[in-house]
Amino acid sequence: MAIDFWKKLISKSFPTILFVASLLVIYKFTNIFHSQTPVVVITPTPTISAPPSEVPDYDAYNNMQNKITIADSVNSYSPKRPDGSIEIDGRVRKQLIVSGEFSRIYLYVKVSVDNGKPLTQWDSIFMSFGGQGGHLFRPDSLRVPNDSETQLLYALNQVPVISLPYSKNKTPTVLDWFKIFHDGAIVNFDSFLSTLRPGGEIKLIQLGYECAPSKDCEIR
Repeated sequence: MAIDFWKKLISKSFPTILFVASLLVIYKFTNIFHSQTPVVVITPTPTISAPPSEVPDYDAYNNMQNKITIADSVNSYSPKRPDGSIEIDGRVRKQLIVSGEFSRIYLYVKVSVDNGKPLTQWDSIFMSFGGQGGHLFRPDSLRVPNDSETQLLYALNQVPVISLPYSKNKTPTVLDWFKIFHDGAIVNFDSFLSTLRPGGEIKLIQLGYECAPSKDCEIR
């Protein structure tokens, strides 16, 4: 009787024992009952680069701490006299005193004709430093922001000039005015608008400059 009892008990318990054993095997090899640490995916923040400037030289000039204004709001034009000669009204002449050593110098010019309009093919601006000069060749200006009046920007070591009559089809002479600006120099400046019509104005002529590394410099 005892043997029969145990046989019946084992037969009834076998499915339960088998189920528990299966769970132990699954636990052993898959570890499904352990809590899983969540995987955190870190997406790198994309680096946003500033777009390149369309007017890098103008930005460099505009950010310069050292500037000297040579002319500001000067009415200027060059009418013909009855005898055919040219009379210059509003000519700008100055002496610039230079000291120290420079790493770079920019020349910035803003002018207009006909009371606020850009220069036409019939107009130009004459400029001279140290006795070397000519009419600024506008097609070779460094790039500047759009404006309703004529803006010109040049590195002072490469300034293109031509003689009259003004034409964008001419081949300019390139002047190196930068070498004139050395320590102790006195530089004579001369400029005027070459236009026959009243209403011309030299809005601004300015030099922006930086000193050589570890050096002092000044233009006054």
